[in-house]
Amino acid sequence: MRSSFLPRYFKLLRYLLFSLTILLGISILVAYVPQVLNTKINPFDPLPTWEVQNPISTVFVLDSIPPTAGSLAAGDSTVPNEWLVDPAIDTLLLMMQSKDIYFYKTVSHPSGIVGSNDIVLLKGNFQWTNRNTTSTDRIKGVIWQILNHPEGFNGEIIICDNTQNFGTGINHDDNNSEDPEQSIIDVVNTFVAKGYPVSYRDWKNVWDVVAQEYSAGDYNDGFVYESDSKISYPKFTSPSGNYYISLKYGIWDSTSSDYDLDRLCIIDFPVLKAHSMAGSTIAVKNWIGVLTTAYPNERYGGFNSMHNNYFFGQYALVAKVMGVTFPKLTIVDAAWTSASGPNNLSDTVNTNVLLGSIDPCAVSWYSAKYILTPIAIDPSNTDPDLLGSNYKNNLEGWTNCLRDSGFACTKDSAEMSVYNRDVLSVTSLSIKDKNLFPLDIRLQQNYPNPFNSTTVIKYQVLEAGFVTLKVYDVLGSEVATLVKEEQPNGIYEVRFAADDLPSGDYFYKLQIGDFTETKKMILMK
Repeated sequence: MRSSFLPRYFKLLRYLLFSLTILLGISILVAYVPQVLNTKINPFDPLPTWEVQNPISTVFVLDSIPPTAGSLAAGDSTVPNEWLVDPAIDTLLLMMQSKDIYFYKTVSHPSGIVGSNDIVLLKGNFQWTNRNTTSTDRIKGVIWQILNHPEGFNGEIIICDNTQNFGTGINHDDNNSEDPEQSIIDVVNTFVAKGYPVSYRDWKNVWDVVAQEYSAGDYNDGFVYESDSKISYPKFTSPSGNYYISLKYGIWDSTSSDYDLDRLCIIDFPVLKAHSMAGSTIAVKNWIGVLTTAYPNERYGGFNSMHNNYFFGQYALVAKVMGVTFPKLTIVDAAWTSASGPNNLSDTVNTNVLLGSIDPCAVSWYSAKYILTPIAIDPSNTDPDLLGSNYKNNLEGWTNCLRDSGFACTKDSAEMSVYNRDVLSVTSLSIKDKNLFPLDIRLQQNYPNPFNSTTVIKYQVLEAGFVTLKVYDVLGSEVATLVKEEQPNGIYEVRFAADDLPSGDYFYKLQIGDFTETKKMILMK
């Protein structure tokens, strides 16, 4: 009896253990699934968009970034003006404009982002090098947009970062671009050679200089530190020597002894990256490059305490600093995304996305949720909705801090609308004002270029008229007529199939009334 009982006993025990394992697995799955239900599991799936009524914030997502117009690696005036354009930036700003978020502050649009005499700070991400820096293609595109302000531009543009007391600083290795030889210094030098008021400023050389505000009579460059709040931020003379800049109070006028905050336009321009302590490096975390990490022992009780208790802890110091130096626009560079950390290029993925919002929290949530987390080495650390995730804890604290300070910010998908390039329909961009279109660019570079048999050409009709779009070979012979008709105002897209043409250089010419523009494209079979 005993010998026949034992097999049945062990069989029953195995069954019970198996059942418990299944029940445990189900319970874990049930607990986890609500946290990741909306995560884009496949990084190559279309990025989600949605629209809600009366959103707190809007996020704009440009996937499949078009190629830039040309390289500025020469860093001098020989670079043609046509190469200063970046179609990705142009498209993103048009997308925002379609929802009444205007890049240009004008008489017609006084709530616009950039004024004609503003001092514009592009706060990039330059502590690390190569793919971990803000794309120099995107930066040149923003610079060119600003310089072509419809009311003229007579301010200054400064590319800024505080690379602290480590890292390489802003240099020729900061060349995240289609052309790996095009550094941020090349970009700046090109605009300077053409006579434009563009410069760069690394606050690294004053990271440990304690300064007082200009109103206190201190004209030295350095970081103001408020001991009660532990907030710090830079004040400095512009590289031209023409302006005294306080990131908290604005442009100082020594004659009137007053600040002009309205003339200071800060644009947040981070790179999407995983980060071990923060969870992710996006818009708000990028503000560690605005404050200073000097004197950690005296101010924070040590280097680790500075990060764990103040930057990434409940104190939310990064958000407190952003609250007094809030950017007017955030653009997230996710052309290349680091799946593991800021200094590991082996885990960098070509995600090929550009995002924009006036809410740094909403665009950070979306970027982390749908672009970074699906490719992250440690998604449990980057997911902005997963309980226990570093990024959930940090972004939640930062968002609450900014909302408590009066800013319209959210990390709740039910409080934001998200749009892709489909927002650029002809009907949604009915033109009533010629200044609605940035730069007055009518013909964009074809994409892809070079191309194999098929490419897409986009153009804008600013005023209704008779439109022709033709393709020519290098001898000037017409090889195709793509458009020949009256067209109303709007944005148009034409697909050019060159199956019967040999490889080589071709030119496409747009004519609208008296306006003509020609661009080159390369067919490679």
